[in-house]
Amino acid sequence: MNKQGLYVANTCCMLILVGVLLGAFYFQYGLGEDPCPLCLLQRMGMIGVALGLSLNTFFGFSKKHFAFVIFTAVVGCGFSTRQVLLHISPEPGAPLGYGTPFFGMHLYTWGVLIFVACILGSAIFLFLIEDEREAPPRAASWFEKISFYLMFFICTANLLSTFLMCGVGPCCENGPCP
Repeated sequence: MNKQGLYVANTCCMLILVGVLLGAFYFQYGLGEDPCPLCLLQRMGMIGVALGLSLNTFFGFSKKHFAFVIFTAVVGCGFSTRQVLLHISPEPGAPLGYGTPFFGMHLYTWGVLIFVACILGSAIFLFLIEDEREAPPRAASWFEKISFYLMFFICTANLLSTFLMCGVGPCCENGPCP
């Protein structure tokens, strides 16, 4: 794959994460399902992955950027896996899962799959790229810029939404902790 194709693939991965975050917003505001604290941590993991991908867009491919993507994806996958394990064998009488399933799986299960895909995708990118730290900065295409600004808007909206829901302190089940 040529270098421009890698940049397009990088941007498409960023747009997929934007779609996932928009879907989480739909569940929160469209279906009225407030996110749990683990859900919010998973969103932060996806924002971290998107941030790492956007670093590639504006500063060129770097092993450090992909290390950041892999690190935030591993942390996010840990949060998602924790939630899967919490609901894999619930207490008797407890509801199966948290929230409405999407295509038969809960959002935190999708989170595990998305984070694993981000880790594997970053590993593949590391094999395909040459480190560009010595290369002069490149100009991002209009597609990359629009994708970045969309990602920035969605991430800022997520952060603002979380702040309005929880305040500056820790966030408990459905709002700030008492």
